[in-house]
Amino acid sequence: MKNRDAVFKFDLYRNITIVRGDSGTGKTTLYEMIADYTRLKEASGVNVTCDKPCVALTDIDWRNQLKGINDSIIFIDEGADFLKTKDFAGAVKNTDNYYVIFNRESLHDLPYSVEEIYEIKASGKYHSFKKMFKHNSKHFYYKEKAPTKLKYDTLLTEDSRSGYQFYQHYFENSDIACFTSGSNSAIFKWLKEHEDRKVFVIADGAAFGSEIDRIMKIRSFSNIRLCLPESFEWLILKSGIINTTDMEMLDDPSDYIESAEYFSWENFFEKYLIGITVDTPFQYAKHEINSVYLNPVNSNKIINEIYVK
Repeated sequence: MKNRDAVFKFDLYRNITIVRGDSGTGKTTLYEMIADYTRLKEASGVNVTCDKPCVALTDIDWRNQLKGINDSIIFIDEGADFLKTKDFAGAVKNTDNYYVIFNRESLHDLPYSVEEIYEIKASGKYHSFKKMFKHNSKHFYYKEKAPTKLKYDTLLTEDSRSGYQFYQHYFENSDIACFTSGSNSAIFKWLKEHEDRKVFVIADGAAFGSEIDRIMKIRSFSNIRLCLPESFEWLILKSGIINTTDMEMLDDPSDYIESAEYFSWENFFEKYLIGITVDTPFQYAKHEINSVYLNPVNSNKIINEIYVK
């Protein structure tokens, strides 16, 4: 996307992308270019090269505007008063569009990934998106400094069913006590109430984008490590204990997952794992962990994806 003053080049991987950053970093410039292009097309002086139509959500009657847009990339400017409403979150979930949202605050009603939070990096008139959060090989996320090893006394997971059952079984004879918060939004409250603990947090990174900021601001964050694989089902698939020919898909899911069908990627991986294990010894069910995943050989392979003893 370019005009005579600025060039923006970026890829989108999931249906929701969040762009943050201070004033003057290019957010407003990019949005105004899209808004001009939405109104005037080529006469705007903006040139857009993209696989899908790009549209700026400009109408105060955003509900009706959204109803008329399909299979497009929609850009929404910072400060739109509807961004934090449940109405907007519901409308987003019921469309096949991709959304680029300029916003510095977390949007807790939208399940966006920690991987899709960016800031704009500029070099002269050339701009690109840069991820705000990094992770190491065990999916431990951080912003500036890579996390050091920590002797945990607690494991906390959002999962209250198969994932929690798995971790509880694995650590039952260790010094690590397992708890479930019941949801990703409840992890923050749990951590605030247990600031004396050294906590290994495991949550689905596919939908944790709105939570990561406030958890990193907890006073006792030095005693917390955030492990955010895509989902528990993704971990099982990555461990290699199930014979699948789609390992490439696990490394680059965006080429395989239709966001219109799966609003958040953890839904895809759950359905995929259930589908390929049906009527096999590895048959997976979300409500109760199959004991085959608990035997030491298989459980160690799963744990090795995220945990260093």
